[in-house]
Amino acid sequence: MNSPTFKRLSGWLPDRADLPDGLRIGLPMVIGLLLFTLLGEQAAGVNALIVAWLVGVQGRNLAYPKRASLLTCSAIICCISSALALLSLWQPLTGTLILAAIGLLYGLTSNQRKYIQLLTYNSGFCFICALHLLDSGVSGLMILSATAFGATLAVVSAVIAGPWRALHQGEQLLGRCHQQLAAWCDVLAQADPAQVNQRLALREQLDDAIAVLSHWLLEMPDKPQVNRLAARLFTLLTLIETLEVISRIRLQLQSQPALSQHLLQVADALNRDVAIPSLPESITHPLLISADSRLRLALQSSMPAKDWRARLGQLWPSDAISIRCQWHKAIRRHSREWHHGLRILFTLMCCQGVVMLLQLPQGYWVTLTAFIVLMAAPLGQLQARIWSRLYGTVLGSLVALSMIWFWGQGDWLYPATCITVFLAFATFYKARYEVHVFWLTMMMVFAITLLLPSNPYIAFYRALDTLTGALLAFLAMHLFIPSWTRRWLDSYVDKWWELETRWLVSVNQGQQDSPLQWQAHAALRQLSQEISYMQLEPNTSARELKDWQSLLWLGLRLHACIGMLARSADSALPWMPQQLQQWQHLYHQRMSSCWQLLPATEEPVAGDELQQWLAQDIQSLFIWLDRQRPFDLVNPQSA
Repeated sequence: MNSPTFKRLSGWLPDRADLPDGLRIGLPMVIGLLLFTLLGEQAAGVNALIVAWLVGVQGRNLAYPKRASLLTCSAIICCISSALALLSLWQPLTGTLILAAIGLLYGLTSNQRKYIQLLTYNSGFCFICALHLLDSGVSGLMILSATAFGATLAVVSAVIAGPWRALHQGEQLLGRCHQQLAAWCDVLAQADPAQVNQRLALREQLDDAIAVLSHWLLEMPDKPQVNRLAARLFTLLTLIETLEVISRIRLQLQSQPALSQHLLQVADALNRDVAIPSLPESITHPLLISADSRLRLALQSSMPAKDWRARLGQLWPSDAISIRCQWHKAIRRHSREWHHGLRILFTLMCCQGVVMLLQLPQGYWVTLTAFIVLMAAPLGQLQARIWSRLYGTVLGSLVALSMIWFWGQGDWLYPATCITVFLAFATFYKARYEVHVFWLTMMMVFAITLLLPSNPYIAFYRALDTLTGALLAFLAMHLFIPSWTRRWLDSYVDKWWELETRWLVSVNQGQQDSPLQWQAHAALRQLSQEISYMQLEPNTSARELKDWQSLLWLGLRLHACIGMLARSADSALPWMPQQLQQWQHLYHQRMSSCWQLLPATEEPVAGDELQQWLAQDIQSLFIWLDRQRPFDLVNPQSA
C-alpha cells in the first residue's frame, strides 16, 4: 500500500526492524510495574518501569559483550543516583546542589557518543524521580529496591540472547549497512548541488551504521565468521571509495547518463543483495577502470588483512579514546558544551524554583521535561525538540484522556498500558521525536489512571507540568546564553579544512590508506549537520543557507578529488597544500575588504588531468571565499 494516507499513519507506528527492541525494552518495564503494584507499592512500580526504560534503551545496536559492560555501568549509576537523593532528607538544599552538578555534567557530555551521553541522562532522570518519590512519602529502601530491580531486569533482558544471537547480530548490522549504502547511492546518481545536504545526511547514516558494525567486530573474539564479516566490511569501504570516484568523474565527463544508470544499478544490486555490476563497456576513462579493478579485487577477497583490527580502531576509535578526546574539547574555555551545561543548570534551578513557589501537583514533571528536552546543544535542534515534545504531549494527552472519558476506568486499561509501553519504545528511534512522545504520554496517562483511579486529575497535572517544563526550557534557550549555530560554525570549518590539508600532505608523502580520509569526510558531515541546525533557527536567511550549501558542494568535490589522487600514481603539486593553508587564513579575514583573491601561483602540468581537476576545485573555493567579502566602499573597483 503506497497511498499517502497509509504512509502518514505508518509514520506513527514502529518499523519492523524496531519490534525486537520494543519487546526487549518493554517487557522488563511491565514486569517491574506489575510486581511492585502487586506488593502494594504503585509509586515504586512506576520507578522500576522508568529505570528499566532508561537502562534498556542504551543497548540498541551494541555488541552483546559491550551491552553487558555498558548497561551494567548504567545500572550502577542509576542506583548511585537514587541513593544520592536520600541526602535531601538530611538537607533539602543538598538535593538541589547535586541536581545542578548533574545538569552541568549533562551539558559537558553533549558532544559524546549517544550511548555515553545517556549515562549522565540516566543519572539525572533517576535522581529527579527519587527526589519526587521521597517527597511523596515512599521509603528510601523501596526506592533503591525498585531501581535495582528495574535496572537488573533491563540488563538481563539485553544480554540473555547473546550466546545464541551474537553472530546473527553481525549479519543484521551488515545488512543495515547495505541498506544505507543503497540509499546513498541513489542520491549519488542524481548529482544535484541542491541535494548536497541530503547526500551528506545519508552518508552520515551510512557511516553511523558502519561505525556500529566496526565496534561490534572489535568487541567480538577472533572466529572465522567474524573474520568473514570483517572482510565484507572492508569490501564495502572499497565500494564507497569507488562510488565517490564515479560521482566526482561524472561531473567532468560527457557520459553522465551511463554513469548515472550504473549508480542506480549498484543501488538496486545492494537492495536485492546480488553481485555488484561492472562498469559499462562504453566507459573507458582510466581512473574509472582503475577504481573498478580495485573493487573487483576486493570482492574476491574472503579474508581481511592481518592488521584489520588496528585499522578499524584508527577509522572508528574506541569509546575510551572518544570520551577522552571529546572531554578535552568540552572543557575548553567558551566551548559550546560549557554554554550548554550552564544553560541546563540555570533551567533546572528555575524549574525547581517554580515548582516550590507554586506548589504544582506532580511538579517533578516540570524539571523532568526540561531535563529531557535539553539533551541537544544546537539551538535549532533544541528548538525543534521542544516543539516536538509539546506537540506529542498535547496530542497524546488529548487522545488518552478522551479514551478514558469515553470508555471509563475499566479492565481495558491493562492491555492498553501494555500496548502503549511496547509502541512507545519500539518508536524510540523514530526520526520524528513527537511520535515517541505521543505513545509515551499515552502510556503514562493510562498507567497513572490504572494505578491511582481515585485521583483522575493526576494525568491532567502531568500533561500541564510537561507543558510548563517545555515552556521554561524554551525561554531559557532564548534568554540565557542562546547558542546560535553561526557562533560556532567557524570552528567546524577550521576542523574540516585542517583535516583536508593534512590528508593532502599525507598523500604527497605516499600514504594511500590514511585514516585522515574518513576523518575529513566526517568533519565535513559535521559541518553539514550544523548548517542544517542553522536552517531551523529563526534568523537565518535563504541567501546565507545557499552560500553554505555551495561550500559543502565544493568541499565534496575537493574531497573526492584528493581521494582519487591518493589512489593514483600522481601527487599534488607542491603549491597545492600551501594554497589550502592560505585559504584557511583568508577565511578568517573574509569580513575584511583589505585582501585580494590570489590566483594559483602555478599552472598544473599540461595533460595531467587529475591535477587540473584538483586545481579547479581549489580555485572554485577561492572564488567562493571572494564572494563572502563585504563591499569595499573605499575602493569599489577591487570589490
